[in-house]
Amino acid sequence: MLRSAVIAVLVGSLVGVDADATMAPFDFTGHWTGTSQQKGQPANDLTADFTSSGPKTFTGTVTADNACTAKGTAKRHTRVVLRLDCGSGNTVKIHGRIDPATATIRGTFAEFRRRRPRHHGTFVLARQVTSMGGPATISFFSGATPAGHPAALDAGRPAASPVPRDGQWYLSPDKMILTVTSIQLTGPMSPVAVDCALTYDRSQPGLTKLADCPFAAPAGTYSGLNLGISPTYQVLIDDPVDGFYSTSAGIVTSPPAGGAQYLSVTTGSAGIGGNFPAPIDVGASAPPTLSVVVNGLQFFRVQVSGGTVSLGWPGVGDTDPRRPDMTVSVDSLASIAFYSNQGIDSAGAICTGGACSPPPLQGVIAAYVFYASANVPTWIQLVLNGAPSGCPIVTSGAFRGKGYLGLDATNTLGWALPSDDSFSSYSSEFRMPQVTTLGGSTTLECKRISADPAPPGGNFSSGAPIISSPDYAANFVLVAN
Repeated sequence: MLRSAVIAVLVGSLVGVDADATMAPFDFTGHWTGTSQQKGQPANDLTADFTSSGPKTFTGTVTADNACTAKGTAKRHTRVVLRLDCGSGNTVKIHGRIDPATATIRGTFAEFRRRRPRHHGTFVLARQVTSMGGPATISFFSGATPAGHPAALDAGRPAASPVPRDGQWYLSPDKMILTVTSIQLTGPMSPVAVDCALTYDRSQPGLTKLADCPFAAPAGTYSGLNLGISPTYQVLIDDPVDGFYSTSAGIVTSPPAGGAQYLSVTTGSAGIGGNFPAPIDVGASAPPTLSVVVNGLQFFRVQVSGGTVSLGWPGVGDTDPRRPDMTVSVDSLASIAFYSNQGIDSAGAICTGGACSPPPLQGVIAAYVFYASANVPTWIQLVLNGAPSGCPIVTSGAFRGKGYLGLDATNTLGWALPSDDSFSSYSSEFRMPQVTTLGGSTTLECKRISADPAPPGGNFSSGAPIISSPDYAANFVLVAN
């Protein structure tokens, strides 16, 4: 029933238009509101978010209590037909007519559970033109890759071995195919169903565009982004240096006949979510500019034991191979950098736990830096393998706004990390000279602090922290960008 988000089929009905008129192409993109009503029952609030997918087709969500995915088609004579999938065998068929002049759809709905009719009634939906921010797009890009620095895949490593060492590994897949299933800005917006396929290829330069996913968002203020990502995705691994190869049945340690093949894996994650550094306003004249970066290096978990490779790290009770992290930017990105701890010096597979020999490095093992322009870093993310000695880290990422991230006149990055997720107090500050040449080295230094560093101008572009006696230091190499 509509009350439980089963927005049923709308059958027949009309609304003040010439029944003989031939319907011109209509853009259904937008946020719609209205009501649905069963006979003898009170009306229920109804909302919908649609995106046109062709001259006569559109997709999206329709919501009463819960969201149902929708596929719609515009027919002749202003007729509109939708099918809703509400999960658990519940479907709704909707038939109505649209008045293009007022952007209003009226008609009837019928709800079915496992093909058996349950409820029916009438509905009306009107597009909220004045509250729409207009069509928007999220652009997806590949993260840093070693495409310009192939030696980074095996730098500092022994010759390839026929069998990788026992232990818990992070692999860097060669290719991946992922699917974005929904988009929702955190604020006055319901999830919008999409079907965006992303094909990641590590051999391509960093920030290669993977896909544009259009959607529509109501006007308003938004604090973050939630993306639905299909938990099942395809991964291809062809790593002769460390001895990992994907097949349709799993990961093996010797080259398969015919070469590596895509492997379908399923993770325990169905999406990502996070807050923007600062809220953004969306309006008719200000559609959001959002970029999402797929970070495909050193994330895919496998465990090796006696030459047998298992997905995840079953030795610690975790069989999830993981999905790549994704980084959201409210600005266009100009460049990206990936630094590897000099003791690893690689963008390829690394052994980080279990029976690894020699024992794996502890502390900060990598760092991502994202730039809006050549001199404006917007976000830095440290990758940890255990806690760095002497350097307290609660939240491992800093922004230009929260964390005071900046690049000063000496090309030194500076930032501070908080003692809690709210960035209301700080526990450590950092400096690291920027490197722009692949293969170049630098040193990250950390100092424990107790007071808010509050640099002049609101970020460390005014001057990176001066750290004469670091509590923690490590050398890094730029291996991917």
